[in-house]
Amino acid sequence: MRLSDYLATHFYNTDELCQALNIDADILLAWQERSVFPKPSYCIKSQLSCSSYSGLYECEEYDDYYPRGCVNWGQGLLKQKIESSSHAFNYFAQQYSASLTKLAQQGFTFNEELFGCEIDEHLQQVWQQFLCSKYGVLTQNGLIDEIVSVDIGRLLVDDITELRSKTSLNQEERALLHPALKLLNKALGHGADHEKQHTLRIRYIDALILKYDLSIRAY
Repeated sequence: MRLSDYLATHFYNTDELCQALNIDADILLAWQERSVFPKPSYCIKSQLSCSSYSGLYECEEYDDYYPRGCVNWGQGLLKQKIESSSHAFNYFAQQYSASLTKLAQQGFTFNEELFGCEIDEHLQQVWQQFLCSKYGVLTQNGLIDEIVSVDIGRLLVDDITELRSKTSLNQEERALLHPALKLLNKALGHGADHEKQHTLRIRYIDALILKYDLSIRAY
């Protein structure tokens, strides 16, 4: 798939995002300057050469692309009337914590020690990664639920497989690994063609299916 097709299918450009949120580009820029809204996931610079009856025309065009889940985040900012970065972080932390609770209710077992730090410190790290749009590239839609699923899925996989270093897994470990991989499969993006071999999907799903001879149908 061409990069332009991939971006048009999975992302909104700036105009589409602003239209979906019913805001103008100045508001979007102000949000980003106040650190309450993510930067674009992809910034495209195109060299255009147009040939027509009128002759040859060449120019450069620029466009930014945002994960479609950014609409949900922007709607939340508008509804909550959020203007400061501290208020935006608190709102993010509340949604992240709610998603953690949801996963716990679904039977996923984890604790704060798995994060390698206190949950508050982890939330600050994830918030900064959210603002720079890391998760807009890693996940399917940039949704907070997906971010939590990726964080927990990776932690569980690394815990079960000892950072993916085990040469084999017993039946109990396989049974624990299956739901973690399913969680990742629902949340992780596939990546543009030029990125596929470096995606978390390759490292945490495809590579492990091959390494441990897991059933692809399980995911």
